[in-house]
Amino acid sequence: MSLRRAINAKCRDCSYDPKAVGSAAQQIAACVVTICPLHPVRPVTAKSLPLSLLEAYGIDPLQLDARARGLVPDSVDHPADPQIGHQWSRDSMFSLLTGHGGLEGS
Repeated sequence: MSLRRAINAKCRDCSYDPKAVGSAAQQIAACVVTICPLHPVRPVTAKSLPLSLLEAYGIDPLQLDARARGLVPDSVDHPADPQIGHQWSRDSMFSLLTGHGGLEGS
C-alpha cells in the first residue's frame, strides 16, 4: 500500500461516519483535529462543503484550514421566497445559522 493510500484510509477510518451528514470526502475535508500529524496531508475533496454540513458538526468556517475553507461557498441561494429567492452571503448565512455577528466580525 502506498503512503497516500495509507493516509487516505486512516483519515477515512478516523473521520467518516456513514450515518452522519456529508460524504466521506466532505467529512475528512471538514476535519479540525489540527493536533493530528496527518491533518496537513489529509485528502481534501474538490466538492464544496455546504454550510449545513459545518452547522451539523458545530464547525465555524474559520476553524477550517485554508484548503478546506476554500471549499465553503461564498454564497448560496436560499429559497426563502420561491417567487424571487434570496441571495445569502457566507457572512449572513453564518450569522443566521449561529447567531454570531458573521465571519468577518466574530
